[in-house]
Amino acid sequence: LKQLCSRAHEAPTGPLCSDAPPDGMTVQPSQSAQEPLEPLIESSRGPTYNGGGCPCSACSWLLKVYAILALLAILLAPIICLVAAFLPGGLGLGTLLAIAIGVPILCIVTLLWPVCLYDPDAYDNVGMTQFTLNGNTMTYENYYSKLVDFANAATTKTWRKDLGKWFEDFTTTDKMVGTWGCGTKMYYSFATCKEKLQQMNSKISADTLKRESQLALGFFNNVSWREAGRFALGARKDDHAFCRPLLAEMFSAKSNPGWTPASLRSEFKSLFAHITTLDHNNRNGHRGANDPFFPSKTKSILTQWTLKVLHRVGLGMDLTDAEAEELSAMQTVGLLTAGATSTICSIYLFYAFFTKPTLLARAKYIEKYRPFIQKRWPTKEWTVAKLDLMGSMFLDAMLFAGGRSVPLSMDLVLGYILTRNKPESCVGVDFKKEENIRSLLMEAMRLHPVVTTVPYWVKGDDTSTGQGTWEHEAVCIDRALADPSVFPEPDAFLLNRPGQGSTDESSTSNSIAWAEFALVDGKNDHPHSHGCPAKDLSINMIVAFVQEYHAAGPWRVV
Repeated sequence: LKQLCSRAHEAPTGPLCSDAPPDGMTVQPSQSAQEPLEPLIESSRGPTYNGGGCPCSACSWLLKVYAILALLAILLAPIICLVAAFLPGGLGLGTLLAIAIGVPILCIVTLLWPVCLYDPDAYDNVGMTQFTLNGNTMTYENYYSKLVDFANAATTKTWRKDLGKWFEDFTTTDKMVGTWGCGTKMYYSFATCKEKLQQMNSKISADTLKRESQLALGFFNNVSWREAGRFALGARKDDHAFCRPLLAEMFSAKSNPGWTPASLRSEFKSLFAHITTLDHNNRNGHRGANDPFFPSKTKSILTQWTLKVLHRVGLGMDLTDAEAEELSAMQTVGLLTAGATSTICSIYLFYAFFTKPTLLARAKYIEKYRPFIQKRWPTKEWTVAKLDLMGSMFLDAMLFAGGRSVPLSMDLVLGYILTRNKPESCVGVDFKKEENIRSLLMEAMRLHPVVTTVPYWVKGDDTSTGQGTWEHEAVCIDRALADPSVFPEPDAFLLNRPGQGSTDESSTSNSIAWAEFALVDGKNDHPHSHGCPAKDLSINMIVAFVQEYHAAGPWRVV
């Protein structure tokens, strides 16, 4: 949903293989990131090296310039040779033909040539559109094509019906269980999803459940996670247990310095004071076309504001406008890099525009975070490895979790407030009142859950060997929130549904959009809790944003 609002009043005035281990470097598996720093990262799937690569941004620009020149040569060489053929006294026809054919071929080969690329936790059998993880092979037919179908269904005018059919098409006799990919089981009923989330802790403790580098329906490669080894949601058991309590404390209102609804309103009041037009476009097409190449043209003001507030709350760090813009663009560039296979990431053309910039930016911000993390927990014994693990987790939250989902939620909530085609339950409601904003938010998150699934792996039985094999499962948040046994008229937008209050106690709440039932005994800071660690903060940020939007008005929608 694109929002464009203007105030009705004026405001006050390296080398190609630079990512391979250097010659002579000893490469071996290391211990967890909680151990004293070594230039290594543990990998359960093979030896790895944590280092290498030119850290210079100029090197990244040189790679891009060469790629652009090569693309231009592919296009222009035949045209130039054709023109030259008609000029008197030029090169012979044979020579021009050789140039017209040879230069493009040479450039194409160069652009497709693989760069030596380090993957801290590489998958098996990796190709352009396939990889094998835990014995399960994902291909274009059983994985990538299904994601394309999902994306298409999510962008139609009848998206709710089309998404429902997409999920239903994976079912057989039991309409509450779908199977896709290489046998991935997706659970749809609210009761089953709740039960599966509640069982995560006991299974993690028993080493019969683990998570990999996955975000909802998508698998990530681990190329981008040199410092931590994996994406935050797929962190190893010990690394997650180390960071989870700190993340919960970082985003808690009860921490020091913490936050209050008033302090969040103050943050957004300050941000609104500097604008007269609110122009935000969160569509994938808009961001995908601009973020990687023209980030200054991306209309992502809500994303940049969210990143600024989260950095201040979490780390006491003030982002500059340029840094907020860069991190906002990284959400798209980093997603493209993580979602591709490591083989594609190593192709020179992709490496120059996506992989290398992602690696440079992640390294830069993780290093920036070190002193702020130490200041936040001054009595904790920090090693550089621990600092970088924590920094990587926080950066992932900014790029793939709250930093992405909070502005999307703001966009949805404001859209329902401003649209002329309001659902019947919203007509005549005063959305300047906090309780109505909260009710609107909760129903928006039920109908438009920003987290589609919570994927994980469970150890099943293998009677042939006597050892368990890892089987892929996913709690489908989207379908659980559309379960008619819990949410009557699930496709209707209804305010004030029972159990959907943003402050409901866990015993009476049926909210699952933040995977709340994955909290161990309701404890946000438990080492094995896997629900969103910043639910309360995210809700209060959205409420504060809407309140300050109204306070900064009146606005004119154009």
